[in-house]
Amino acid sequence: MTRSEDRDRLFRSASENDFTASFRSVLSSCQILPREVFRTTPARWYILFTLCWMGFIQNFIGNTWGPITEVMKKVYLWSDERVSMLALWTPVFFVPGALVFPWLMAATNMRTVMLINSSLLALSGIIKILSVTVIPVDNYLIYTAHVTQIINGLCGAAPFSSIMYISVNWFPVKEQLVVAGIIISCINVGVAVPFILGPSLLPEPNVTDILLNKTLEENHFDYDYESYMRWYLVIQGVCMLLCLVFTLIYFPSRPRYAPTATAVTARLDFLEGIKILLKRGNFWLAVLMFSLTTGTFNGYGLTLDTIVTKSGISQSQAGYIGFAALLSCVPANLIVGALGGTFPTRKKLMTIIILITGTVSMAVFVAELEYWLPRSMPVVWVSVILGVMCLTGCAPLLFDMSTESSHPVSEDLSSTVMVLGNQLMSLIFIALIQIPHLVDAEHRDKLNFVLLGSFSLSVLLSILYRPTHVREMIDANSITVDQLDYRSFQQVENAGYSIEVSCIES
Repeated sequence: MTRSEDRDRLFRSASENDFTASFRSVLSSCQILPREVFRTTPARWYILFTLCWMGFIQNFIGNTWGPITEVMKKVYLWSDERVSMLALWTPVFFVPGALVFPWLMAATNMRTVMLINSSLLALSGIIKILSVTVIPVDNYLIYTAHVTQIINGLCGAAPFSSIMYISVNWFPVKEQLVVAGIIISCINVGVAVPFILGPSLLPEPNVTDILLNKTLEENHFDYDYESYMRWYLVIQGVCMLLCLVFTLIYFPSRPRYAPTATAVTARLDFLEGIKILLKRGNFWLAVLMFSLTTGTFNGYGLTLDTIVTKSGISQSQAGYIGFAALLSCVPANLIVGALGGTFPTRKKLMTIIILITGTVSMAVFVAELEYWLPRSMPVVWVSVILGVMCLTGCAPLLFDMSTESSHPVSEDLSSTVMVLGNQLMSLIFIALIQIPHLVDAEHRDKLNFVLLGSFSLSVLLSILYRPTHVREMIDANSITVDQLDYRSFQQVENAGYSIEVSCIES
């Protein structure tokens, strides 16, 4: 296909998506730069590794205490409320961290923000190491655990909010969705690993070995819990220190060469970007789809053991089901990312198909739990794994759709709003659990219907979403736009505004 035919195809696509003729004429009059201007560097893979490591460790730390709850209760005599509070700090303090991240990005640059984030993680790692090497484990562990979980929550926004920023500014178009899938997969693996590593290092003690109302020193176990707890937290602390080391070695704000035209397109400032996002209906559809799927399932996962045990599934089986479901997100994110990069104009169709498949799979899972279908453990496993694969596997598509529908708002700001919606939905789900007599332990299976309702609504929203191809048009024609009135990007917002454009000279 010739360059002019490619341009005509893109303009017809723009017309089909109701873009203004003035916008198309402006793009046609812009100077087209030679494709050789845009390059990629091997260093982009190191940047990806560093961000993946940070996302993995942050979520690994956030899920430290949940999988070893019984050990902390029986060996260290912690209460259920104390362990629950530790798990709650990460999503609660994620919110202020996410609010500050895009502002820091606008005020400074990517390197500065990542250095601040990795320094806080390193500080948390030092506290972890000192709490089990210099100080006796059972004396101050509860206090240092609270401090490290709070710091971890504050740092949690950086990996999520940087997903599309790193993808767009470091990678070519066909690799961007795959890169987003890799980062999201590493984050999911970070959540999954403690379910296996924690109980492996710190297995649940035998009840007969426990002397009730005794301290750790007065109890006697055949297993050396203090030593293995020390190793567990020291490993975590060293991994957190490595985040700072990797960032110090190499993490520039931008690559030396831009990989695409949109990577050098001017972005709106922080306050202007917020104003524009509030008016972008398409963007909020992507945010709601992500929140209703991933956010709701994250909250549901906190009560998964209680819900499934009422249906005759053991707690150990529930743990393995949760672990397998989280790991299934890895191939799903990579496959969906590769398909999205190969068929960029079919993202909406792929999203609809994936969400419908995931919703039907989760409906089968709920039907098994409610005994509407004959109990079959293979069906339970397949339905929940397929459902989670679909509902979380579409995350790269949703992040890309949010970036496309919010352009030229900065990618870190749009991604931050996405993850804020996700965390707020998780907190709403957690708040429902705390309401007495609404969804208490005896009636918690009502949450199954909340889950199905959220997934079904996400399917409806995906149908209402109107795809745009602004970035595709700019990248395919190697057009670099220095200034462009944001209102011209979507006819949905308003039409007939004047457009002022100045093209970067080659």
